[in-house]
Amino acid sequence: MIDAYFEAFETAIISDPLVIYTDLHRSYTSIVTGYVKGEITFIDGSFLVVFQHVRIEAEELTVTDYRYHYMTAENKLIFRYDNAPHYPQMGTFPHHKHLPSGVQDATMPSPKDLLAEIDSIVIGQITRG
Repeated sequence: MIDAYFEAFETAIISDPLVIYTDLHRSYTSIVTGYVKGEITFIDGSFLVVFQHVRIEAEELTVTDYRYHYMTAENKLIFRYDNAPHYPQMGTFPHHKHLPSGVQDATMPSPKDLLAEIDSIVIGQITRG
């Protein structure tokens, strides 16, 4: 079950036409837990650092911890989604999104939605030149 989840996650990433490099690693911490982490580089040099920890409970897979940290080629934050429990006042606690302007409510994006958001930014950068 964990293998199939990680495979689908990785396939979504490597299938994105704007991805030029991936360095993803899986680790299984027990028979019911594991994580995937790594870095994905896009055609404009921006990159996404990912971390997802999953657990199987009652035959259901749950993402227990995640972090999607997207930065410019110059290492400046564009956004980061995570569920670190350090903003209890957020309406979507513990989930939230960091932006250069601050933190906002957000839920964990699906790989498809995450990549669509990044692709929109990358395409915008390329078309603006």
